[in-house]
Amino acid sequence: MDEYVVIKKDVNSILYKIVKEEDEQVTLYGKYYRTIKVVNKNEIRKASNEEIEKEAKRNQLLYNQYYNYYNKNNIIQRKERNKRSILGTILHIDGDQEYLDRCMELYKEVGIHAYGVSINEEEMPFRIHKVLSQIIPDIIVITGHDSYNGKGKSDLNNYTNTKNFIKTILEIKKQGCNAHIVAGACQSNFEALILNGASFASSPKRINVHTFDPAVIAIQISITSFLEKVDMNKIIKFIDGGKDAYGGVETLGKMKMLL
Repeated sequence: MDEYVVIKKDVNSILYKIVKEEDEQVTLYGKYYRTIKVVNKNEIRKASNEEIEKEAKRNQLLYNQYYNYYNKNNIIQRKERNKRSILGTILHIDGDQEYLDRCMELYKEVGIHAYGVSINEEEMPFRIHKVLSQIIPDIIVITGHDSYNGKGKSDLNNYTNTKNFIKTILEIKKQGCNAHIVAGACQSNFEALILNGASFASSPKRINVHTFDPAVIAIQISITSFLEKVDMNKIIKFIDGGKDAYGGVETLGKMKMLL
């Protein structure tokens, strides 16, 4: 079993993996939540087997809920029976390879065509041009890790990666790409992401978001007709933090029917 740590003061005992150690500080990535933390070594402890198993079960439960929702609504079967519908294609850019792999598995299970690219958040704005020269997506997910230090919501310098997500959105817009964008990670500046061109974003209440959250929204855009608005009420109950975690603007879907 992999070794994970928790922050001693965290009542929720969120699991983290140590990705960097420097003197008395460690950089932590959430195991299932898209958060990044830099803390002192004396602020963490090794996670117990019970804590690891509990969060793993919760992660699997959320995955099963997503899959069962799409399966219950006959999306998978409809796609197999009716070749006349073209679902929106997703480009998922993720700062974490493990998160990307999990989301790609979900896309595959529900029958959505998706491309996945793992890029460090700081490199996203500089590499998006090459990616879009090879792929023409209907929906783009820009996610990975983020955090807010609590020192003022309006100052983008108080977020770890919100500025990198915004720069990536702006580069996409410069290229004339009309894909719908789902952007952000844990505690991201929701308002700034939306104002700079995201259709959906995290996190209105600066809370943590789950691995699958941006993927679930992207799937809903993919399966919604381009003549209809994406209905967030259909999926918000599957978003771990609900409307506190994700919001957006009125957005038409990307599914089209062949005539």
